[in-house]
Amino acid sequence: MEDGIGARRHLGELFSALAAIGFGSAYVATAFALDAFGPISAAAWRAFLAALALTAVHLTRRNPGGRVANGLPATAEPRRPDAPSSAARAAHLLALATLGGPVFLASMNLAVAHVGAAIASFVAGLYAVLAAVIAPALLPERISPRVLGGFVLAVVGTAMLAELAPDATDLAGIGWGVLAAASFALYLVLTRRWSRPYRLDGMTVALANCALTALVLGGFLLATDPASLAPSSPSVTAFAAVCWMAVVAALGPILTVASLRRIPASRSAAFLLLNPITATILAVLLLGERPSALQIAGGLLVLLGMAAATLPERARRDLLRLPA
Repeated sequence: MEDGIGARRHLGELFSALAAIGFGSAYVATAFALDAFGPISAAAWRAFLAALALTAVHLTRRNPGGRVANGLPATAEPRRPDAPSSAARAAHLLALATLGGPVFLASMNLAVAHVGAAIASFVAGLYAVLAAVIAPALLPERISPRVLGGFVLAVVGTAMLAELAPDATDLAGIGWGVLAAASFALYLVLTRRWSRPYRLDGMTVALANCALTALVLGGFLLATDPASLAPSSPSVTAFAAVCWMAVVAALGPILTVASLRRIPASRSAAFLLLNPITATILAVLLLGERPSALQIAGGLLVLLGMAAATLPERARRDLLRLPA
């Protein structure tokens, strides 16, 4: 039993770390994509391509050869007595997709437009801390003083990575960044709360995120600036970057949901602080950027904060409270 609990926790942590590394790499991919695409059009194309890939995989997985495991046609699969209604399931899925898709991306873009990418990445990155704060109100989870201390270290380290400049901030931009952070924090916590009772697996949530984002952001551009959706001559590098962003958009939510089904939201959120570390390393290797001494110190603080926040002192009790 103990080994099973430990394996479940380690697998959840691995999924969360992989999701964080992917999300971090997307920042660098965005830098390459912006050579040809605008910020909103790159996000729309990323979501659209990811939605196409996920749809193909989803249809293959759910309906191989037009039949299900019991030999009946897929349309004849009996409904379980405890299954949620289709309307309730759709409503909760739409809420998750809205929070994790267009609301988060639009708020992030507005924050970047107001205060720049560095400060926006720090403010929006508060989602990890907000998820830990929100979780006890919505989930049967507790936060130990050690976890809170770890998050404080991580927040300070993230601020140092972004080289936050308070005298140059724009209150509107900070507000948009906070909205982005709150949106994604709610997405993380509500995914954990709703994924099992409403049977929302990672594939379904990822597909909904991408489809809704492509629809909302693509529709917005079609109505306001349709020419921006089709750059005249995108480079191979820019196109490859958009494709990689689509891979991250498709796999990231799947890994996140898989993680949240195995470990508490506060622990999963701690691993997502790997984003700035991954982005910094890849920026050095691929973009030729050189972090300052302050950023290096901030990265070390983030790692220390992660180590403190993810120590397994209450892992067993947390995992035993997971919903069936």
